Amino acid sequence: MPRPRFLAPLALSILLAVTAPAAAVDLTGSWTGSWESMSTGHAGPLRATFRPCGEDRWTVDFSGRFFKLLPFKYSVTLRVVEDAGDRVTLAGTSWLGRLFGTFCYRADATACRFEARYTSKKDTGIFRLERAD
Repeated sequence: MPRPRFLAPLALSILLAVTAPAAAVDLTGSWTGSWESMSTGHAGPLRATFRPCGEDRWTVDFSGRFFKLLPFKYSVTLRVVEDAGDRVTLAGTSWLGRLFGTFCYRADATACRFEARYTSKKDTGIFRLERAD
């Protein structure tokens, strides 16, 4: 008995749908929140803009204030190191010049919350952000 021609493509489509990995959380857009140094107790407002920059990578432009007056702005590339479907873990580093050195980041993010712990030679702290748009 001949098989109908649509069964093989249908079976392949079902198999791919079941075995395909879940898409990473989309972080694209504007985020707002705060940063806090665990080393010094300093804290301040923080904004971020996330842009995809390749598979499982995000360019994040951070801006905020230090001592309530001094603005800062820098970018970092974070890569997805774990994808749990509705939550991703990201990691990355950025060189912030001789004065501040290299900062290392490890973050957990969902579609609406981002929390990153950072460490450097002189500081340790946390960024807490929520989606602004």
